[in-house]
Amino acid sequence: MTALGGGEASQEAARLAKADQAAELVREFPDLEGHIGAEYARLAGYPEAVCAAIDEQYLPDSARGPLAETEAGRVLSAADKIDNLTVAFALGQRPTGSRDPYGLRRAAIGLCRLALEARLEIDLGGLVERDHELLVQQGAEVKEDPYPGVVDFVEERLEGMLDVPVEFVRAARAAGLHELGAVARLAQWLARLEDGRIDQLHTAYTRAARIVGDAQLDGPAVESVLIEPAEIELNEAVGRSHPEIMRGIDSRDFDAALEAAAPIFPAVDRFFEEVLVMAEDKAIRENRLKLLLDVVLTLGRFGDLAQIPR
Repeated sequence: MTALGGGEASQEAARLAKADQAAELVREFPDLEGHIGAEYARLAGYPEAVCAAIDEQYLPDSARGPLAETEAGRVLSAADKIDNLTVAFALGQRPTGSRDPYGLRRAAIGLCRLALEARLEIDLGGLVERDHELLVQQGAEVKEDPYPGVVDFVEERLEGMLDVPVEFVRAARAAGLHELGAVARLAQWLARLEDGRIDQLHTAYTRAARIVGDAQLDGPAVESVLIEPAEIELNEAVGRSHPEIMRGIDSRDFDAALEAAAPIFPAVDRFFEEVLVMAEDKAIRENRLKLLLDVVLTLGRFGDLAQIPR
């Protein structure tokens, strides 16, 4: 709960959230689950914030249903959905085709809406990993690691929910951001960029990525192996820009990150004009490929820009 920003109310609500599952009334009328638990909590004298969170834990209960209104309710709702997704994927019960008996698509859409509309900070990957660890500790017979499946499954919902071309969402999903709302905001920012600005970023990234391809390279470029002025300049530009880009992306200041990346663009152009990447000397050739990989990894903090058609 604390990982989602929850306080005492959400933690206490989580402890009591499923207590009404043992009630005969809920067995008879399943639609009352949560509501009955909230009433029981009120009768037992729990604070209203706890009772309201118990009542709201299943919201939104449809793709366009209302979100929980209380902070504790939103935290509990997100935790419940993450747990359902993690357990289902860990047990090999992911949706297939039109079958979704556990409402996992609805849960994923609910998580996206909590991130987008309620601005709830959801570190999806970290929360899934933690939930998985707890499952293993409790002796559950886990069939597979749910981390990649759940993250992909939830982030795929963003592709149909954001009012931007799907290619921008797919690019942003590859940026290495862990917080669900940040992925969405990066996709929206990329889609809003003026042609001239995104063209520079896109061109530098894709030119380097095409040359590197699937080459298996170990570590960054070695400065002492750099010979040509253009490759030395590019290496220095990447070295100076990388930490600033990281800070900008991590703080969601994408404009500042792009400004920090600007020195790389002319350096890449000069590199390709003056440097032969595929030199005969193996050490020089591999080092130049490593330098281009450094460019890809640095500009890749903006996402897989090759996904965006230019």
